[in-house]
Amino acid sequence: MTDLYGTDLSRIIQDLLKRIERLEAAQRSGPGLTVGKASGPFNLPSGSAATPPSGANLIYDGSMVRYVDSSGTNRPLGIVQTTTPQYPTSFTSPASIVSAPTASNYNALRADAAMLQVCLRDVINRGAAIPLWPSP
Repeated sequence: MTDLYGTDLSRIIQDLLKRIERLEAAQRSGPGLTVGKASGPFNLPSGSAATPPSGANLIYDGSMVRYVDSSGTNRPLGIVQTTTPQYPTSFTSPASIVSAPTASNYNALRADAAMLQVCLRDVINRGAAIPLWPSP
C-alpha cells in the first residue's frame, strides 16, 4: 500500500479540513428533527399489540414496557423495570456471638442465607427478563 501523504503534515491537515467541511455540509443539508414538549402524561395501557405494517407499537405487558416492530420482533424497551426486586427483611442471626454458637444461632444464620438467596435469585431473574444478561 502506498502512503498518500508521506511525512507532509500540511497535506494531511488540509485533507482533514476538507473532509470536515464536507461532513459539516452534509450534516446541514439533512432533514431536521422536531422536538416538542408533551402537554401531559402518556398513558400506555396493558395488553398485547399486533405487528404493525411499519414502525413499532409500544405495549405494557404487566411487568415491563416492550415494543413490537414491523418484523414481528417483540423486545423490552431499554431497561425499564416497573416492579422492584424484593429486599432482604431484617436478619434474625445476631451480629456477634458472645459465647459458643448454639443451634439457634446456626439456624438463624441459615435462615438469613436462604433469604439472601431468594432475593439474589429474584434480581438475577428480573435482570434476565429485561434482558441485562442471559436467562439462568
